[in-house]
Amino acid sequence: MGIEQGKIENKRNGYLRCLAKAMDRTHRLLCENDGVHNDENIHATKSILYAAIEQAGIESDRLILTQELLRELLTLVALQADPFRHERREALKVLEELRSQYHSF
Repeated sequence: MGIEQGKIENKRNGYLRCLAKAMDRTHRLLCENDGVHNDENIHATKSILYAAIEQAGIESDRLILTQELLRELLTLVALQADPFRHERREALKVLEELRSQYHSF
């Protein structure tokens, strides 16, 4: 696995760990037997849920941008049947933008 792939996996794993922690903490809070909720536990659960919501939004934004860049690349690659220098340069720019987006993880 290359360095870039490792960074992507670390970011993705961080998001999934946050999501798992939020679900686990919420489950524990909802299943407390005594019915009396500790304010500290409620606050901690809300905090991790807020963090998971934020992480999901960031992940969603990245995926939408990735989808847009991939569609643009598809169009530009399809034009390679009749290659023009301009389309090739444009495709390389889009590819570099896509790489830099995932390199910044």
